[in-house]
Amino acid sequence: MQFFIPPRENFFRPLTHENRELCSFVLRALHERVHGANADYAEVLTRELVLEVIQHALANPAMRDMAFEAGQTVRAEEERTYASDLLRKLKEHGWLEDYRDPIDLRPTLKLSRAGKAFSETFANLDDSRAKTRQRNMRSARKALAAFIATRDADELLDAHEFASRVVQDLQDDIEYFRHLIQSLTREALAQKIAWNEFNDFIEKRFAREYAVRLVADSAERHRGQINEALEDVRALDGEQRAGVDAHLLQRAPWLEQTAQGRSPLLWLADRIESMVDAACGLKLPMLRSEMNNYVRRFTSLLRQALSLDYGAESPLGRTMAWLKEQPEPAREGLLDVLARRLATAEIRLPGGVLRWTVRDRESEAVAHAPLIVDETSRLNALLRRAEAEAFTFSDQQVLHGLLPHLQGGPITLAALPVDTAEDAVRVLHAVGAARSAEGRRLIQARKMAGQVRTTYFQADDYELRVEPQDGMDEISSSTSRRH
Repeated sequence: MQFFIPPRENFFRPLTHENRELCSFVLRALHERVHGANADYAEVLTRELVLEVIQHALANPAMRDMAFEAGQTVRAEEERTYASDLLRKLKEHGWLEDYRDPIDLRPTLKLSRAGKAFSETFANLDDSRAKTRQRNMRSARKALAAFIATRDADELLDAHEFASRVVQDLQDDIEYFRHLIQSLTREALAQKIAWNEFNDFIEKRFAREYAVRLVADSAERHRGQINEALEDVRALDGEQRAGVDAHLLQRAPWLEQTAQGRSPLLWLADRIESMVDAACGLKLPMLRSEMNNYVRRFTSLLRQALSLDYGAESPLGRTMAWLKEQPEPAREGLLDVLARRLATAEIRLPGGVLRWTVRDRESEAVAHAPLIVDETSRLNALLRRAEAEAFTFSDQQVLHGLLPHLQGGPITLAALPVDTAEDAVRVLHAVGAARSAEGRRLIQARKMAGQVRTTYFQADDYELRVEPQDGMDEISSSTSRRH
């Protein structure tokens, strides 16, 4: 597809003039008016409406100075002429296009496809509005749930598209904090503290957006539900999977080459899981780290500014005020005395790892009891170690404990024995071990409708099934080792 062809051959020309900021402001306002959250979809985009948006932008003094000379008296006719000229340029270069309303056949305007895409970019760059960045995680989860309910291939493709945006959402947040740190550094070099940006972050962005995103709306919360939905997707039988694969190849032909002979359904499920895991395992810790860096950097600069104490009532402030009031010979004499005293001094900055601590030199070190190693101390240490390791199981240990129970076929958690505390812990960790990197190769875990209830706990029930090849080989090797 060629982009710069009529009528878009000079698409970006309106954004190269001196009033380009005004033009982008108008485009952002048009997008919000027609496609934004508060858009009135019953209202068509007429010529008068576009002129009204441009004139509203001209009412802003900062935007008005870009269109007319500062201090110039501008009549209403001149404003309308300017608005008509800007409207003509937007139509001429492909941002707006004529459109005939199919209901009353009235000539109207609309943002072209390219105009809508780029004006939406201008609108999304506005950081003053709180955005729920986990919206794509929620959308992916809901699309997977809709696919499981309806077997609609489009829902699975939508889930893949939403999941592909999750990493970019978190990367945008990381870049936002890096921008704040750079801005904070520039302000510090100019001997100012970026109070406005910090207050805006704490009061608007963090309280309304990031606190919810990192706690109540954490990506980890949606990750578990997405993984459960993906297990249901993978559990479809052969006939259903073949039907979905055929629809997927019909709706998205690119899958045939990308999947490379695999089932498109399974390829999409694995891809969605890998993208969500990358977002939660890599980008989310980076986001927390960048946020911590910003707060720590601001706290350090604030502590440094407060420690300087330039107030008028401080000793330094009183000295500077006294110097200011003295005649020049007295000031010069005092400064010469200070210079001679400081001439032999050496000033150094402590390193970043150095911490000043208050020590009481008069207090004596507490004498420690002598270290005694005997049979009783060895026994106590052994008991403490045994208590700490009593209920510590690796995924591999849980899997080896589960495989013998699967020799007779699929089994539910409710059917597993819970005779000892070790059995109870194995049942609790069975699903997590089955979904681990090694467990996925050996066991399939499918969520059931009911629940498992024991004397010790109550949880959702799952059916465990051995994978055809690797699982049976592992059971055989495990049985031979026991014999």
